[in-house]
Amino acid sequence: MKTGPGAWFVQTGCFVCHSISVFKVRSRRKSGRTSRRRLRTSSRASGATLDDFIREPTGTMAVVLSRQIILTPEQKQVAVAKLREAFAEHQRQKAAGTAQPRRPLTIELAR
Repeated sequence: MKTGPGAWFVQTGCFVCHSISVFKVRSRRKSGRTSRRRLRTSSRASGATLDDFIREPTGTMAVVLSRQIILTPEQKQVAVAKLREAFAEHQRQKAAGTAQPRRPLTIELAR
């Protein structure tokens, strides 16, 4: 997990709570608890955009991103790009019929 397209999620510590199955990154968390947040990739629909959420997170992520995983504005831009890469790969695998069985996602990008 320390190399390849999912390495960023491991290096930042995101994988402690979040699995990124499209990149074969497995969370160390075994609690079975998950939360689902739908984030938009554009501002046309209702709800928070991915950019807005990373810039001003709410709930547990507000605590995590202010005390445990502190990202500069530039690193937050990288986070958005990496999440979009993961979603694009999920879409590609889904279209090719090679997507892994659906597991609960902590952050799900929706159109």
